[in-house]
Parts: sequence; C-alpha cells; structure tokens
Amino acid sequence: MDPITNPFSPGAGAPPPELAGRDELREKVRVVLERIRRGLSSKSMLMIGLRGVGKTVLLDRMRNDAEKTGIHTLRIEAPEKRSLPAMLAPELRQALLRLSRIEQVKNFA
Repeated sequence: MDPITNPFSPGAGAPPPELAGRDELREKVRVVLERIRRGLSSKSMLMIGLRGVGKTVLLDRMRNDAEKTGIHTLRIEAPEKRSLPAMLAPELRQALLRLSRIEQVKNFA
C-alpha cells in the first residue's frame, strides 16, 4: 500500500479512522461480558502485541462497548515502577463511590 495514503499511523492510543479486522475479538469480549453479567464463568483474555499495533485503541473500544450495555469499567494505566495497590486503590474507591450513588438513586426512586 502507498505509505502516503495508508490510513494506518501508529500512535499511543490514537484511534485510527477505521478499526478494521477486530470484529471477531470484540464479539468474544461481548460474550465474555454477558456471561459474567449472568454470573457464569468465562476464560480470561490477554492481548499482546508490538507497540503501535492498536491494543490501547481496541481496549478503549471494548470498554466503550461495555459501558453502553451498563457495565461499569475502569481504565488504569500501569507504569512499571508504580505498585499495583497504589494504582488500584484510588480507582476502586472512585468506582465504589459511583456505584454507591447509583444505588442511592435506585433507593430514592
């Protein structure tokens, strides 16, 4: 393909004009999330790939898909020199506060 007109342009989390060839993986994630919603078990998934191939963009799209169905998500980036508890604690606190507000609104209604 002509490198000048090629729409693929690797960049840190920059969404491409088209997310092509990822429908099968997105469907697998949709099935996993729906199984979890129903209290059923499912296999974990691990995405690996070179820098710039679209992992972050794909994860963001999957996260948006999940949020559209009412599943609450967190987006956490994990720098190598930061401890896991230090990264998770504030994000989980925010998630619990958000869920608590939703429950309060349900009780109020």
